Amino acid sequence: MSTMTRQVVYVVPDVAEPSGGVRAMYRHAELAERTGFDAKVWHFAEGFQAGWFSSTAPVVTGETCELGPDDVLVVPEVMVLDGFDPAPGVRKVVFNQNHYYTYDNFKGTDYPAWKPAPQVWAGSKVSVDVLTALHPKLKVHLVPYVIDTALYRFAEERKRKIVLLPRKRPREAAVLTALFRNDKRFAAVEVVSLDDVSEQKIADELADASVFIALGRDEGFGLPVAEALSAGCVVIGYPAGGGAELFEAPGTHAVEDADVLAVVEKAAAVLAQEPTVEERRTYRAWVEQHYSEDSLVSHLQAAISAATRTRAKGGTARHPLSQVVTRADPAEDQLERSLRFADEQKAARERAESVATGLEEALGKAMAELEESRRREYVVAQELHDLKNEYTELAKAAERLTALDEATTLLAEYARDNDRLNRRLDEEIRQHLHWRTTLQDKIADLERSTSWRVTAPLRKASGALKGGKNA
Repeated sequence: MSTMTRQVVYVVPDVAEPSGGVRAMYRHAELAERTGFDAKVWHFAEGFQAGWFSSTAPVVTGETCELGPDDVLVVPEVMVLDGFDPAPGVRKVVFNQNHYYTYDNFKGTDYPAWKPAPQVWAGSKVSVDVLTALHPKLKVHLVPYVIDTALYRFAEERKRKIVLLPRKRPREAAVLTALFRNDKRFAAVEVVSLDDVSEQKIADELADASVFIALGRDEGFGLPVAEALSAGCVVIGYPAGGGAELFEAPGTHAVEDADVLAVVEKAAAVLAQEPTVEERRTYRAWVEQHYSEDSLVSHLQAAISAATRTRAKGGTARHPLSQVVTRADPAEDQLERSLRFADEQKAARERAESVATGLEEALGKAMAELEESRRREYVVAQELHDLKNEYTELAKAAERLTALDEATTLLAEYARDNDRLNRRLDEEIRQHLHWRTTLQDKIADLERSTSWRVTAPLRKASGALKGGKNA
């Protein structure tokens, strides 16, 4: 490949499926003329084309590239290979679009062990902070993304439509699709799941959608979120790391990671009271303000200028894929091996994501068990509190029972005394009745006696003398 002065060459993996990182490097190359440098995209396999989007960026292929002392080689983080310097003596940059992928193909300790030492470009504020901490000896620059607002256009007429991209979280996407389908609130809502489709197809679906579900995982930035906002969609989902800055935009609703029910509830709330056209325009305006071509060109210019201050003599660059593909192979075999390498990288990442999912599920289960343990602890504490209250009440009741026992004893004594008095009274009454009966009997005997009859005239005369009526 021929050499040009003041050029920036982007090493790009031969990835045929949609990839935001590949698209971003092409976008850099498209805008390079405004930085004062010529730029091109460098693929390894002859005849390779990324067919899922269109681009005006110059593309070259081959195993090697001759670079001069004023040139800059830009290598993506996933192609930093352990023990391999792609261009000794050449100015180099690691374009790290996802800090989570930093060590995908590097196992050493002296990252990345290149001569001269590279600078680092990062696409998000979070990535800048993380990479600065990871590589304190390397210069890290923010080179923000640019969103193609012409492609991700805005439409005033909106359908009751939800769009999601399942690539990063296929299991959650399947669960969410079923949840939407089973929920009567979404009976008249179209749910569109887009996988392995062109950039144009995604833009077309977002143009008139109401809601976009962000299913990012381990994101360096999260381009689909910015693209959905540009199209005027409400965004619901996971910031997933580097996407945190995007969830500062109006129209975004961050949900706790993997909380699919919260996603459904938030989507139902949005569709129940949809934003106005004016509100949706503010989403797009925010993207235009923060991720414009002018912003990218300005930061890119500064980053390239900083890279050119590194002393270099130029030299031959070798495409990192040359380490996994044999140059003597026919072009079609090179392409096949290159694509196989990309597939292996994808499979490794999917395995890592699967492990992450398993860890998340295990963590979720552990958190649920912890929550249940805390619930049981609360119940036991409440029961203990109730028992303490019951003990207090029982103690009071015991005091009352003690007093009642004393009163009962006194009443018993009173009853015994009363019984004695009643018995004495009964005896007195009985004796009185006995005496009365005896007296009556004696009087009756007296009246029947001869003496009583003999003295009757005398008693009558005595009564007359006394004026008595019964004399």
